[in-house]
Amino acid sequence: MAKVVILGGNARSGKSTLSFKLIKKGFNRISFDNIYSAIEEGLNIKIDEFSYDIKFAFFENIVNKSIEEAEIEGIDTVIDMYDFLPTDIDRLQNKDKVKVYFLAYPNCSLEEIKFNVIHYAKPTDWIAQVNEEYLNSCVKNFYDRNKLLVKECSKYGFNLIDTKSGKNRNMILNQLLNEIID
Repeated sequence: MAKVVILGGNARSGKSTLSFKLIKKGFNRISFDNIYSAIEEGLNIKIDEFSYDIKFAFFENIVNKSIEEAEIEGIDTVIDMYDFLPTDIDRLQNKDKVKVYFLAYPNCSLEEIKFNVIHYAKPTDWIAQVNEEYLNSCVKNFYDRNKLLVKECSKYGFNLIDTKSGKNRNMILNQLLNEIID
């Protein structure tokens, strides 16, 4: 059977970078950042106005459709998203039919996280367009989210990939790429 891979985790942890590498290996990519932006910009509907349950049902439907395409058509799909945590993924009815990886940088300091956020942001990314105070509050949120991801991945048995920072990051993403495509 073809593969359905869910990449979750922290901001600037390498989810999109790994997704693009998987595209080059023949995977279809579903990006929840892109879906949410298209809904908000194209339909003028605010995603934040939907309840968690509605957003999760939407996510689960996309996962199920991807599994169906994998089983019937042999299409490999990677789904990258930020919004759902291991506790959420554990609720998926078909979680046994997907590979799940959470990417984070749990051993990075606040300073290292700030460097990663700035270094890996494109000029058009929202984070590249915020003031210093808001950037620092985001960095603190990412730091806290790292700790939560470690705890929840351990509790629910999901793979937590420490993407670190600096030179090792690309090597770690390439190792995960090889694991996924093998």
